[in-house]
Amino acid sequence: MTIPEPIKKFITWIQDFDHRILRNEDDVKEKFILPMFHYLCYPEKCHHEYPLKTFKSEKYRKSPENSHIYYIQNDIQQKNTGTSLVFIKVIEPQAAKLNDAIEKYKFYIHQFNPLFFIITNGYDIKVFECLYCYKNELVFDINIDKLKSNDIASKFYDKLNFDCVKNIDNTANILKNTKYNLIEKLIRHHPDLQDVLEKYDFEPCTKREGYRLVVIRKKVAIACNLPKAFGEGNCEIEFSSLILRGLKIDLNNQDILGQLMTGLHTQPDWGCRRFFKQLNKNTFEVYLGKTTLILSELETADLCFCIDGVCQEYKNLIIEFENALETWNFEFVKLSDNWGFILFSVRQELWELMQQFANEFDYTKGKSEWHLFHRKDISIRVSRGIRDHTFILPKLDRRLDLLPNNQINIIYELNDVNLKSIETDKLTLWQQDIGIQGTWTARYTKQWLVEKYIPKVVNYYSAKSQLCEAKLLAKITNHTSERVLITEVDNLKDLAPYLRDIQFWLHIYVENIAATLLKPYYQAYTNLVRNTDSSITGIDYIVGNLRKIEWTNRQEEISNNFTDWKNLSFKHAIDCLDQQVARINNCEYENSLKADLITRTFIWIIENGKISFSQAQLNAAKQALLPLWQESRFEMRYVYTNR
Repeated sequence: MTIPEPIKKFITWIQDFDHRILRNEDDVKEKFILPMFHYLCYPEKCHHEYPLKTFKSEKYRKSPENSHIYYIQNDIQQKNTGTSLVFIKVIEPQAAKLNDAIEKYKFYIHQFNPLFFIITNGYDIKVFECLYCYKNELVFDINIDKLKSNDIASKFYDKLNFDCVKNIDNTANILKNTKYNLIEKLIRHHPDLQDVLEKYDFEPCTKREGYRLVVIRKKVAIACNLPKAFGEGNCEIEFSSLILRGLKIDLNNQDILGQLMTGLHTQPDWGCRRFFKQLNKNTFEVYLGKTTLILSELETADLCFCIDGVCQEYKNLIIEFENALETWNFEFVKLSDNWGFILFSVRQELWELMQQFANEFDYTKGKSEWHLFHRKDISIRVSRGIRDHTFILPKLDRRLDLLPNNQINIIYELNDVNLKSIETDKLTLWQQDIGIQGTWTARYTKQWLVEKYIPKVVNYYSAKSQLCEAKLLAKITNHTSERVLITEVDNLKDLAPYLRDIQFWLHIYVENIAATLLKPYYQAYTNLVRNTDSSITGIDYIVGNLRKIEWTNRQEEISNNFTDWKNLSFKHAIDCLDQQVARINNCEYENSLKADLITRTFIWIIENGKISFSQAQLNAAKQALLPLWQESRFEMRYVYTNR
């Protein structure tokens, strides 16, 4: 397919552009924005630069910030909110967080009423399509490197070129904005109208039919298709308010897990949820998929209630599937049509023998105890023809780069055959089929392969050829770490791997955390390490972490104060931990950085100290750790990774 000449020129320009030449805001304007819009075919006369005013005084700043607007008209007399096409704000090249700047300029977006809003630092680019009712849809969130792709550059040009944008009919949006502004003013001046509007509220209810869940509050309704096994769900969100009525927001599985799943059952103003932020006491900005909304306090509360109901069930089903099929300890992989888990790796020659054995012992060829296979393409189906036990699939492990003897990952595959008992009207039927006589779990499949099948295969063929049994068996690579279960830990150092999982999760966690999850954890581990030998090494590291929690000084000020506390004893560290326990008992939520520092402290003490503890203290520590670790495990697997 031939690329049109204007698009070809745009692609050539962007692929030749080097963002490293940008040194300041003027460079972003002169060397990036103006050339970009030239290649997007905007006439130079349609460009206008505006000094932005402050919100309060409406006086120009001494050094005013500038915005750039492209209009549909060349005539200066025709440049108004009815003809504005694109509102652009450039910021310093080193400014990393565009989201903070977006909020600052939303006032002006509303004032100029453009079709698109663009904010960029010359490398990162966010493009919003400005719809009615303060709703801005994020249509591009990319950087220069991604924009250099022919496909993305073509889509960018198709969306934002002058001929396309100028032909968008904005009349409907202007009329709707005007109508909504009038409605808002009327409501503010006539509070009694609120009673009239309430008759349009939804009727609250919760309904569940199979894998279909509907949760409704007065202001918000969410209808969700829950996930089956490791499949994907989705949901649709509606609002009852006069301004948002008719708006339907569809969220896919990735949106639900990536945006909505954190901070369940927390208050909107605690900062524990990643899909919105509080603008003022009564207003919240909410991000749902690619849609941004401004909601009232009541609408936000109802939205959170509905999300809690839907996401808790969504989460419960996922955990239920993983628990039942014993898959948590295995790496999750997406196959062409299905899902799977890496059990372990073997040498390619061993896998070929496993396939050969399965083919020779197909259940249609005999009735011995080993005639229980059926080959389908490259996978092996373990079955006697009536009941399927498990499916295993090979996958080349290119990460190991072992040539010519490549490692083959053995995949525990989940497909439509062995999950066919999951029916919408019988939610527990599939669980009843799990067991040695029915569907095998990932853990049992691995055990059976390593302890029975592979030894049988190796023994069978080594007796017929010169194959070295020990050599083949020695190349089995375990992909899972064999940890002592939390509930069975009696050696404190066995707790460290779990604490490290939690610490890593906290380190990347950008939201606050509900204090209810951390209160028993802080208390139990402070008690567990209380009687540590005072000769423990690294007291400066321990106290340093605890001091950082309280200090609000900059890092250089912390360094200057180092000499004041480097000789303190372990008793002082315990005093600091006791203070943190007392503090969190009076908190509703905790900053993830503080929880990270405290966890680092616990890890160091457990790994480096000689600790005297009672069985009661150990039991309390294990009990407090389990729910926190399970939360971190779920979010690291489903929230912070892209499936």
